[in-house]
Amino acid sequence: MTKFSGYFSKILVILVITVVFLELVGFTLLKFDHTELFSIRNFTEKTNDKRFYTVKKNYSDDELDHFYGGKTFLITTSSEGFRISKKDNKAGNYLSDKNLKEKILFLGDSVTFGWGVEAEESLPFLFKKYNNNFSVLNGAIPGYSLAQAIERFKIEFINIKNLKYIYLQVYSPAPSYGRLGTNWTEDDNWANFPEQVLRTHNIPKITIPFYGEPYSYNFFRKKMYRIRHKKMKEISYDQRSDEKYIKHIKSNLNKLYDLTKHTKSTLILSSTNVPKFSANTRSKAHNRSIKILNENLYNFSLEKKDVLYLDLSNELNVDSKKMFLDFCCHLSREGANLMALKLTKLIQNID
Repeated sequence: MTKFSGYFSKILVILVITVVFLELVGFTLLKFDHTELFSIRNFTEKTNDKRFYTVKKNYSDDELDHFYGGKTFLITTSSEGFRISKKDNKAGNYLSDKNLKEKILFLGDSVTFGWGVEAEESLPFLFKKYNNNFSVLNGAIPGYSLAQAIERFKIEFINIKNLKYIYLQVYSPAPSYGRLGTNWTEDDNWANFPEQVLRTHNIPKITIPFYGEPYSYNFFRKKMYRIRHKKMKEISYDQRSDEKYIKHIKSNLNKLYDLTKHTKSTLILSSTNVPKFSANTRSKAHNRSIKILNENLYNFSLEKKDVLYLDLSNELNVDSKKMFLDFCCHLSREGANLMALKLTKLIQNID
């Protein structure tokens, strides 16, 4: 019994020393590994809710777009969390009870936000140029999915006074579903993309109570993410996953519609628009998931008589290289201006 206890104690000591050594190595290596498993940017911050993250308030700095030409553009936000022009007052009190103007709130992702261009070249700002009678609020955030945009509205903007219109344009969840297929979940978005990559290879996140994720395991997961990301392949869809995807879209649209009844505002849904010149860079599954999303947005507008639908996918692609900044979906000033003019016309026809 004594020999067994001594042997067990030695094994336990060796294990403890090994774990401590691995943790020290992991801690040291992480100092040089800047891989982010939760993708946020300088102008956003994490939240502990379904938004995952939101925009920082009173922020102003240049943003470098690493992916498309290394262009720099300014991002400035107000004290209320809207993207604004550098000429605007950060403490503009857009949500103040004293602001009696009718308002239009733009929700969505980087397309509506105006990624890659100055605020003055974005859709909300150009819409304001043609509609001075409105107080225009850019509440979009790059990377946001349909569910995140709605969650932000519910948490941050539900009490906006004199809100007449809510404009929504998103890309996600289409890319996630096109990529993950039967492995797709409703919480998938751009922010947790690394988690999606690791999930497809059954690499879970391990958290130890009162300690958190071990440094050594965190380094291992980051290493595996970099390796698997390069080799990641699409997962096929089936009827069941299609039904799940469509149900997710419909349930979120109904959720937003119910919220608009609270604010007595009109919902305007925009199609997800992608450039024709980059069609070959997107897989069939990716394009199919966009088509399903747009079909459900359009059908929802038919089901709800007080919901409007704006589809400029064809008009933007008459000269797609002029209207889009990149292979993804981001609008140039010309593209955003066309959207602003068509949105203005749509609203004028019903007012």
